[in-house]
Amino acid sequence: MSIRMSVTLTIAVMTGAALICTQALADPMNHSVSNKHQLIACMTKRMSASRTVSYNDAVKLCKDQLKAQNSSVTPSAAVKPAG
Repeated sequence: MSIRMSVTLTIAVMTGAALICTQALADPMNHSVSNKHQLIACMTKRMSASRTVSYNDAVKLCKDQLKAQNSSVTPSAAVKPAG
């Protein structure tokens, strides 16, 4: 393979990687996955800390905790400009 083809191939791969990363950052489904992972981590922590906590109790406690965290964080886009 010539140097020119190698450089062209490298640029094409780097451009493709950049486009894939941009799509992943803009994908709104990432937020729901993140919430799901937070819920699973919370449930695992609760259930491993105490054998008396049932799965249903852990789900309820962790969902309430995540709702409280999400409600305390206010997005800046929700603030209406004056005028």
